[in-house]
Amino acid sequence: MNKSTAGRLPARTLTALAVTAALGAFSQPALAQTATSQAAPAAKVASNQPNKTSAKKVSASRSVKLDTVLVTARNRSEAAQNVPLPIRVVGGERLDREDIKSLWDLPSIAPNLQLNNPGENARKVSPGIRGLGRGGANDSMEQSVGTIVDGVTLYYSGQAWADYVDLDRIEVLYGPQGTLVGKNTSLGAIKIATKAPSFKAASRFEVQTGDQNTLQGKFSTTGPLIDDKLAYRGTFLVTRQDGLYENTYQSLGKAKETWREANKVAGRVQFLWTPNADLRGRFIFDKLRSDERVNTGNVLESNGPATFADGTARPLTTPVIANTGFTPKGSFESFGFLGKFAERAAWFHLADGTVYQPKLGTTDIENSEARPQITNQYGGSAQFDWDRDGYSLTSISAYRYQDFDIKNGGQFGPFYISNSGQQLWNDQISQELRITTTPAPGKAWDYQAGLFYLDAEVYSDDPSYYGPDAGAWNATRSQFTTLIANESAPLRAAGRELLRASHDGIYQSSVTDATTKSLAVYGQADWHLTDKANLAFGLRLTDEEKHNKIATELDRPGQDLDQLGTQLGATAAQIAAAKAVRLRSVPIAPFSFVAGKPIEDTLVAWNISPSYKLSPDINLYASVGKGVKAGFIYFQQYVAPTDKGFETTIKAEETLDFELGFKSLLLDRTLQWNANLYNTEVKDYQASWRRNNPDAPGETIAGWGNAPKVLARGVETEVNYRVNAELDLNLAAAYNKATYEAEWLVQKPEILATNQYFDANGQQIANVPKTVINYGLSYVTPWEGFLWRATLQNTFKSSSYFNDNQAAFTRQGSYTVSNLSLGFGSEDKKWELALQVRNLFDKEYSLSRSTYTATAGQTLTIGQPRLFQLNLKYSL
Repeated sequence: MNKSTAGRLPARTLTALAVTAALGAFSQPALAQTATSQAAPAAKVASNQPNKTSAKKVSASRSVKLDTVLVTARNRSEAAQNVPLPIRVVGGERLDREDIKSLWDLPSIAPNLQLNNPGENARKVSPGIRGLGRGGANDSMEQSVGTIVDGVTLYYSGQAWADYVDLDRIEVLYGPQGTLVGKNTSLGAIKIATKAPSFKAASRFEVQTGDQNTLQGKFSTTGPLIDDKLAYRGTFLVTRQDGLYENTYQSLGKAKETWREANKVAGRVQFLWTPNADLRGRFIFDKLRSDERVNTGNVLESNGPATFADGTARPLTTPVIANTGFTPKGSFESFGFLGKFAERAAWFHLADGTVYQPKLGTTDIENSEARPQITNQYGGSAQFDWDRDGYSLTSISAYRYQDFDIKNGGQFGPFYISNSGQQLWNDQISQELRITTTPAPGKAWDYQAGLFYLDAEVYSDDPSYYGPDAGAWNATRSQFTTLIANESAPLRAAGRELLRASHDGIYQSSVTDATTKSLAVYGQADWHLTDKANLAFGLRLTDEEKHNKIATELDRPGQDLDQLGTQLGATAAQIAAAKAVRLRSVPIAPFSFVAGKPIEDTLVAWNISPSYKLSPDINLYASVGKGVKAGFIYFQQYVAPTDKGFETTIKAEETLDFELGFKSLLLDRTLQWNANLYNTEVKDYQASWRRNNPDAPGETIAGWGNAPKVLARGVETEVNYRVNAELDLNLAAAYNKATYEAEWLVQKPEILATNQYFDANGQQIANVPKTVINYGLSYVTPWEGFLWRATLQNTFKSSSYFNDNQAAFTRQGSYTVSNLSLGFGSEDKKWELALQVRNLFDKEYSLSRSTYTATAGQTLTIGQPRLFQLNLKYSL
């Protein structure tokens, strides 16, 4: 099914343009100037970087104070040390030096930020903070951690499937932020700020090459179009890198096909309009296209044992079916994933008569049907800032669009069993109006208030289609036996043809269309009790309206089995068995769109945050805040609308967060030490589950629900120390205990024969290490007419389980990954040549690990092995 947005987008676009034009024309002198906004030329942000205007000046000074780090976490430019909330800020110089260009690079610098695997796809981009908030492939659920790019909140987190050029800074905000930013962000936010256009002409290019056939090019240019009135900035990025896995099946006789690769092209154009000293307009237009094989990349590490953990024999332990007229050659496993091929050797054999066996413990994969993920996304925004007399009025109008098409295939070698995937379209229009006052000495109050409107749609077509080998794979043992294990050769031939036709050519889809309209009013005030004491409090009211509908389509129904069986002379039992096999994958009749019960809700978020300046360089703060994430309508796929469990309304998720911390600059401002304690409690936490299928004993189904309560508590700290003008040390660490705090049933590990469950109450949430430490150093010195640099950055993670059932195989032990960069260039920083080594010591670790089942083995996704890259950067 193709989704056309024609007829819907123009109305939205015209609305945005009309609002933007009205605000641009608004010029009555009533409001006044405030601090630098995001639309202004980028403020100087240099997180723990030496103040090097030239290499010689660095060499002359042996004691250089840390620079002031400016942020816009509270929608105005201010020193990060004065912001009474936990915030991790990294400036453009460090981002550039460590080649941080996407969300997946951030966990190496923000220890309590988690992301799904970088080797997955745009549908699964889902950041989490403190172990909470990450979702899977759910197109109806919004995110707990917002991603905000140049002031625009991305409703669908998959829009963050992008690499950025000319980054100015990245701010990671911990805890609810709903009283300060656009959409609800109940657990935190990631604010990405790119460099604005400049009236000073400059251009820069970068070329990167290295292992895995890496080839990346970046280019940026900026300058005036009309002196002091109109400036531009343009950026271009192309990235190509082979993956870690080779698809040996698809590569036969063709060019090598690798998976978990990178292949993106992106461009961005900006304009800065400054008609007078009080008014600024910033206009951004961007487009990205990726054509990447990223959705396959698991290593089949083990077939699993012959018995479950409770001693029960795993299914598929019977030898090859007798009376099939086929005897396999060679040895084979007779249980689990490999055992299914062995049991059905009469079907899954190679030309030489041997039973097909997938390869174990290798990054060579055999996937006959997987195809690249193709992603297109683009958008535009217009931001106006009007400053006068201590006030600033800001308007941000934006439109975003994305589509992608992905086909996952399966690791079945030369056999065409099935292919599933996703065709998805999402778009949004947003409008934000905000008024902000400028803090000033002697002023008792300052505040900001705003209106935010969002209209978004996520249209998802989830297809499955089957090949001639699907019936043999999906049939039960008795069905398979009935169809092809008969004594009579003609009947056996008829049964084989019916088994093939039971699935071959069938194409079905589950289609959902989820829409959201959100209108909010928010505000936050700072009451300066004294010149040292401050009390901040904020409130947000959001009117949320959500709709969702689902249809099941059978685009290609396959052959008529009754007619085929009659033509072949098959028995009634064989025809019935073939129909039963089809029902295992095509269980219901198609139906047109059925709408779920709409959600109309008013959500309330608030925060109170006192702070006290113990001295000009020591700031103490505390906060308590409530955040809310809207509920959503969830449909169980491939069940009839009349069936139990067809529709579930997932309740809103409520967060109550407590913070207690300090920010300090010590040792004559050469040492920055920030730390905070937190207690984050989430009620009705939105989470996926797996339970027994009430309609099919022995089988399980997956779904979504509300875990009654989860809790994250711990400590975070950040230390930056300027030893001298040449050497900087940095450390960011977190200890985080994230647990279920009420009954939450989880399937027992590897006792799947009986589908037993246990209560995970009190257990650490999966894929959340308790301890994460990022630490490193940067050394820069002039020598022999060049500027030499060495950067070492390490990330330590303690052990954790990848699955809530805590199966032994899913445990990842503690490990450290080290990245090294060595560079030299001109003293004026016009050019630099650098060698980057990721995973310097070639540490082996996993990004995911699975639990074996009756028909699947144990798989894992490997982390990035050692990677050498050479970078050349040159400023024109």
